[in-house]
Amino acid sequence: MNMTEMGEVVAYLLRYRSAERAPGSGRKRRAAREGQLAERDVCALIDDASDLEREALRDFLAGQGLRLKVFEAGDYPGIAPGSRYYALLPDPELEQPPLYTRDPVFEALKLRQESRAELAQWYLQLWLLMHTLLYTRYNRALSDVSRYQEATFTTAELAELLREQLEALRALGEAAPETSRPLREERGEDVSRRVRAFIELQARAGLLEAVRGDDREAEGEIWQQTLLGALESEQVGVHQLAHLQALAQGAAAETGGEAGGATPENERDQEVAP
Repeated sequence: MNMTEMGEVVAYLLRYRSAERAPGSGRKRRAAREGQLAERDVCALIDDASDLEREALRDFLAGQGLRLKVFEAGDYPGIAPGSRYYALLPDPELEQPPLYTRDPVFEALKLRQESRAELAQWYLQLWLLMHTLLYTRYNRALSDVSRYQEATFTTAELAELLREQLEALRALGEAAPETSRPLREERGEDVSRRVRAFIELQARAGLLEAVRGDDREAEGEIWQQTLLGALESEQVGVHQLAHLQALAQGAAAETGGEAGGATPENERDQEVAP
Protein backbone atom coordinates (compact mmCIF):
# COMPACT_ATOMS: atom_id res chain seq x y z
CA MET A 1 0.00 0.00 0.00
CA ASN A 2 1.73 3.17 -1.21
CA MET A 3 0.94 6.67 0.04
CA THR A 4 -1.64 7.28 -2.70
CA GLU A 5 -3.46 4.05 -1.86
CA MET A 6 -3.31 4.87 1.85
CA GLY A 7 -4.94 8.22 1.16
CA GLU A 8 -7.69 6.48 -0.82
CA VAL A 9 -8.28 3.98 2.00
CA VAL A 10 -8.53 6.79 4.56
CA ALA A 11 -10.87 8.78 2.29
CA TYR A 12 -13.16 5.74 2.04
CA LEU A 13 -13.14 5.13 5.80
CA LEU A 14 -13.87 8.77 6.55
CA ARG A 15 -16.86 8.57 4.19
CA TYR A 16 -18.37 5.26 5.33
CA ARG A 17 -16.74 4.63 8.73
CA SER A 18 -16.68 0.87 8.13
CA ALA A 19 -15.79 -1.72 5.50
CA GLU A 20 -16.43 -5.46 5.22
CA ARG A 21 -14.60 -8.01 3.14
CA ALA A 22 -17.88 -9.92 2.66
CA PRO A 23 -20.96 -8.19 4.12
CA GLY A 24 -23.06 -10.71 6.02
CA SER A 25 -26.24 -8.66 6.51
CA GLY A 26 -27.51 -8.96 2.95
CA ARG A 27 -25.94 -5.63 2.06
CA LYS A 28 -24.15 -5.48 -1.27
CA ARG A 29 -20.54 -4.37 -1.24
CA ARG A 30 -20.18 -0.71 -2.08
CA ALA A 31 -19.05 -0.16 -5.65
CA ALA A 32 -16.43 2.33 -6.72
CA ARG A 33 -17.62 5.86 -7.22
CA GLU A 34 -15.94 8.91 -8.73
CA GLY A 35 -12.79 9.61 -6.74
CA GLN A 36 -13.41 6.71 -4.33
CA LEU A 37 -12.30 3.08 -4.20
CA ALA A 38 -14.71 0.16 -4.10
CA GLU A 39 -15.22 -1.53 -0.71
CA ARG A 40 -13.60 -4.72 -1.99
CA ASP A 41 -10.44 -2.82 -2.98
CA VAL A 42 -10.25 -1.02 0.37
CA CYS A 43 -10.40 -4.32 2.27
CA ALA A 44 -7.83 -5.90 -0.06
CA LEU A 45 -5.39 -3.04 0.43
CA ILE A 46 -5.65 -3.26 4.23
CA ASP A 47 -5.46 -7.07 4.22
CA ASP A 48 -2.38 -7.10 2.02
CA ALA A 49 -0.54 -4.27 3.79
CA SER A 50 2.77 -5.06 5.46
CA ASP A 51 3.30 -4.48 9.19
CA LEU A 52 5.19 -1.28 8.36
CA GLU A 53 2.35 -0.04 6.14
CA ARG A 54 -0.24 -0.87 8.80
CA GLU A 55 1.77 1.06 11.37
CA ALA A 56 1.94 4.04 9.01
CA LEU A 57 -1.85 3.85 8.54
CA ARG A 58 -2.36 3.74 12.32
CA ASP A 59 -0.10 6.76 12.78
CA PHE A 60 -1.90 8.64 10.01
CA LEU A 61 -5.29 8.04 11.63
CA ALA A 62 -3.99 8.75 15.13
CA GLY A 63 -3.03 12.23 13.93
CA GLN A 64 -6.74 12.81 13.35
CA GLY A 65 -7.80 11.31 16.69
CA LEU A 66 -9.04 8.10 15.06
CA ARG A 67 -8.41 4.38 15.39
CA LEU A 68 -9.08 1.55 12.95
CA LYS A 69 -10.37 -1.55 14.76
CA VAL A 70 -10.50 -4.94 13.09
CA PHE A 71 -12.98 -7.72 13.91
CA GLU A 72 -13.02 -11.28 12.63
CA ALA A 73 -15.91 -13.69 12.14
CA GLY A 74 -16.90 -14.90 15.61
CA ASP A 75 -16.05 -11.64 17.34
CA TYR A 76 -19.60 -10.36 16.83
CA PRO A 77 -22.74 -11.71 15.17
CA GLY A 78 -23.30 -10.62 11.60
CA ILE A 79 -19.66 -10.98 10.50
CA ALA A 80 -19.70 -13.69 7.85
CA PRO A 81 -17.28 -16.66 8.04
CA GLY A 82 -14.04 -15.73 6.34
CA SER A 83 -14.94 -12.06 6.38
CA ARG A 84 -13.37 -9.20 8.28
CA TYR A 85 -15.01 -6.01 9.59
CA TYR A 86 -13.09 -2.72 9.79
CA ALA A 87 -14.54 0.05 11.96
CA LEU A 88 -13.16 3.59 12.13
CA LEU A 89 -13.79 4.96 15.63
CA PRO A 90 -12.75 8.08 17.55
CA ASP A 91 -9.86 7.28 19.87
CA PRO A 92 -10.91 8.38 23.38
CA GLU A 93 -7.27 8.79 24.37
CA LEU A 94 -6.56 11.28 21.58
CA GLU A 95 -7.88 14.75 20.83
CA GLN A 96 -9.70 15.20 17.56
CA PRO A 97 -8.68 18.18 15.43
CA PRO A 98 -11.17 21.00 14.77
CA LEU A 99 -11.80 19.86 11.18
CA TYR A 100 -14.46 17.50 12.58
CA THR A 101 -17.40 19.83 13.03
CA ARG A 102 -20.99 19.49 14.23
CA ASP A 103 -22.30 21.52 11.29
CA PRO A 104 -23.99 18.53 9.54
CA VAL A 105 -25.95 17.83 12.75
CA PHE A 106 -27.13 21.42 13.06
CA GLU A 107 -28.05 21.65 9.39
CA ALA A 108 -29.99 18.38 9.42
CA LEU A 109 -32.16 19.27 12.43
CA LYS A 110 -32.73 22.92 11.61
CA LEU A 111 -36.33 23.79 10.71
CA ARG A 112 -36.24 27.53 11.30
CA GLN A 113 -33.86 30.08 12.84
CA GLU A 114 -32.95 28.06 15.95
CA SER A 115 -29.73 28.65 17.81
CA ARG A 116 -27.06 25.98 18.01
CA ALA A 117 -27.87 25.52 21.68
CA GLU A 118 -31.51 24.76 20.80
CA LEU A 119 -30.51 22.34 18.06
CA ALA A 120 -28.11 20.61 20.46
CA GLN A 121 -31.09 20.11 22.81
CA TRP A 122 -33.03 18.42 20.02
CA TYR A 123 -30.13 16.16 19.10
CA LEU A 124 -29.54 15.13 22.72
CA GLN A 125 -33.22 14.34 23.29
CA LEU A 126 -33.47 12.29 20.10
CA TRP A 127 -30.19 10.49 20.79
CA LEU A 128 -31.29 9.54 24.31
CA LEU A 129 -34.73 8.41 23.16
CA MET A 130 -33.24 6.34 20.34
CA HIS A 131 -31.02 4.62 22.90
CA THR A 132 -34.09 4.02 25.06
CA LEU A 133 -35.52 2.03 22.15
CA LEU A 134 -32.24 0.28 21.33
CA TYR A 135 -31.11 -0.51 24.87
CA THR A 136 -33.60 0.08 27.70
CA ARG A 137 -36.43 -1.62 25.85
CA TYR A 138 -34.26 -4.71 25.33
CA ASN A 139 -32.85 -4.66 28.87
CA ARG A 140 -29.48 -4.23 27.21
CA ALA A 141 -26.33 -2.55 28.52
CA LEU A 142 -24.17 -0.34 26.33
CA SER A 143 -21.51 -3.04 26.61
CA ASP A 144 -23.86 -5.59 24.97
CA VAL A 145 -22.42 -4.90 21.54
CA SER A 146 -23.05 -8.45 20.30
CA ARG A 147 -26.83 -7.92 20.60
CA TYR A 148 -26.86 -5.14 18.02
CA GLN A 149 -28.87 -7.18 15.52
CA GLU A 150 -31.75 -7.45 18.02
CA ALA A 151 -31.97 -3.68 18.32
CA THR A 152 -34.62 -2.34 15.96
CA PHE A 153 -37.24 0.39 16.10
CA THR A 154 -39.62 2.12 13.74
CA THR A 155 -39.74 5.76 12.75
CA ALA A 156 -43.23 5.97 14.27
CA GLU A 157 -42.01 4.56 17.61
CA LEU A 158 -39.31 7.19 17.95
CA ALA A 159 -41.76 9.96 16.99
CA GLU A 160 -44.32 8.74 19.55
CA LEU A 161 -41.69 8.49 22.29
CA LEU A 162 -40.59 12.04 21.52
CA ARG A 163 -44.19 13.31 21.75
CA GLU A 164 -44.57 11.60 25.13
CA GLN A 165 -41.36 13.25 26.30
CA LEU A 166 -42.56 16.67 25.19
CA GLU A 167 -45.90 16.20 26.96
CA ALA A 168 -44.07 15.17 30.15
CA LEU A 169 -42.01 18.36 29.98
CA ARG A 170 -45.10 20.51 29.42
CA ALA A 171 -46.82 18.85 32.37
CA LEU A 172 -44.05 20.15 34.62
CA GLY A 173 -45.20 23.70 33.96
CA GLU A 174 -42.97 26.30 35.60
CA ALA A 175 -40.89 23.52 37.16
CA ALA A 176 -39.60 22.52 33.72
CA PRO A 177 -35.97 23.54 33.03
CA GLU A 178 -35.66 26.76 31.06
CA THR A 179 -33.35 24.98 28.62
CA SER A 180 -36.27 22.74 27.61
CA ARG A 181 -38.34 25.67 26.31
CA PRO A 182 -37.60 24.97 22.60
CA LEU A 183 -38.78 21.40 23.10
CA ARG A 184 -41.97 22.39 24.92
CA GLU A 185 -42.95 24.82 22.17
CA GLU A 186 -42.77 22.26 19.37
CA ARG A 187 -46.05 21.58 17.60
CA GLY A 188 -47.65 19.63 14.76
CA GLU A 189 -45.67 17.86 12.08
CA ASP A 190 -42.38 19.39 13.23
CA VAL A 191 -41.90 16.40 15.54
CA SER A 192 -42.04 13.95 12.62
CA ARG A 193 -39.72 16.16 10.57
CA ARG A 194 -37.15 16.29 13.36
CA VAL A 195 -37.31 12.52 13.83
CA ARG A 196 -36.87 11.75 10.15
CA ALA A 197 -33.98 14.20 9.86
CA PHE A 198 -32.30 12.65 12.90
CA ILE A 199 -32.69 9.09 11.61
CA GLU A 200 -31.38 10.07 8.18
CA LEU A 201 -28.38 11.66 9.89
CA GLN A 202 -27.68 8.44 11.83
CA ALA A 203 -28.04 6.34 8.68
CA ARG A 204 -25.67 8.59 6.73
CA ALA A 205 -23.13 8.15 9.53
CA GLY A 206 -23.43 4.35 9.26
CA LEU A 207 -24.90 3.98 12.77
CA LEU A 208 -28.34 2.79 11.60
CA GLU A 209 -29.50 0.86 8.56
CA ALA A 210 -32.92 0.12 7.15
CA VAL A 211 -34.16 -3.42 7.78
CA ARG A 212 -34.45 -5.22 4.49
CA GLY A 213 -37.50 -7.35 3.92
CA ASP A 214 -40.26 -8.33 1.54
CA ASP A 215 -42.62 -5.61 2.74
CA ARG A 216 -41.80 -2.69 0.47
CA GLU A 217 -44.20 -0.41 2.31
CA ALA A 218 -42.28 -0.91 5.56
CA GLU A 219 -38.87 -0.48 3.94
CA GLY A 220 -37.16 2.60 5.30
CA GLU A 221 -39.48 2.67 8.32
CA ILE A 222 -37.82 -0.07 10.41
CA TRP A 223 -34.29 0.68 11.54
CA GLN A 224 -31.59 -1.58 12.95
CA GLN A 225 -28.44 -0.60 14.75
CA THR A 226 -25.24 -1.42 12.87
CA LEU A 227 -22.17 -2.99 14.43
CA LEU A 228 -20.43 0.36 14.03
CA GLY A 229 -23.32 2.05 15.86
CA ALA A 230 -23.12 -0.45 18.74
CA LEU A 231 -19.35 -0.07 19.02
CA GLU A 232 -19.64 3.71 19.09
CA SER A 233 -22.45 3.64 21.68
CA GLU A 234 -20.31 1.43 23.90
CA GLN A 235 -17.41 3.84 23.54
CA VAL A 236 -19.61 6.83 24.39
CA GLY A 237 -20.96 5.01 27.44
CA VAL A 238 -17.52 4.10 28.75
CA HIS A 239 -15.68 7.32 28.01
CA GLN A 240 -18.29 10.10 27.93
CA LEU A 241 -21.19 8.96 30.13
CA ALA A 242 -19.35 7.08 32.89
CA HIS A 243 -19.58 10.13 35.16
CA LEU A 244 -23.39 9.82 35.10
CA GLN A 245 -23.11 6.30 36.47
CA ALA A 246 -20.86 7.60 39.24
CA LEU A 247 -23.41 10.31 40.08
CA ALA A 248 -26.24 7.78 40.17
CA GLN A 249 -24.25 5.45 42.40
CA GLY A 250 -23.36 8.32 44.71
CA ALA A 251 -27.01 9.35 45.03
CA ALA A 252 -28.03 5.77 45.81
CA ALA A 253 -25.28 5.49 48.43
CA GLU A 254 -26.51 8.67 50.14
CA THR A 255 -30.00 7.15 50.47
CA GLY A 256 -28.57 3.97 51.95
CA GLY A 257 -29.11 1.90 48.80
CA GLU A 258 -26.75 -0.79 47.65
CA ALA A 259 -26.44 0.54 44.10
CA GLY A 260 -23.49 2.67 45.09
CA GLY A 261 -21.27 -0.34 45.44
CA ALA A 262 -19.48 -1.80 42.48
CA THR A 263 -20.78 -5.11 41.19
CA PRO A 264 -19.13 -7.53 38.78
CA GLU A 265 -21.72 -6.54 36.18
CA ASN A 266 -21.14 -2.78 36.23
CA GLU A 267 -17.39 -3.24 36.53
CA ARG A 268 -17.50 -5.35 33.38
CA ASP A 269 -19.65 -2.75 31.63
CA GLN A 270 -16.86 -0.21 32.04
CA GLU A 271 -14.28 -2.31 30.24
CA VAL A 272 -13.32 -1.27 26.74
CA ALA A 273 -14.04 -3.85 24.07
CA PRO A 274 -10.92 -5.30 22.48
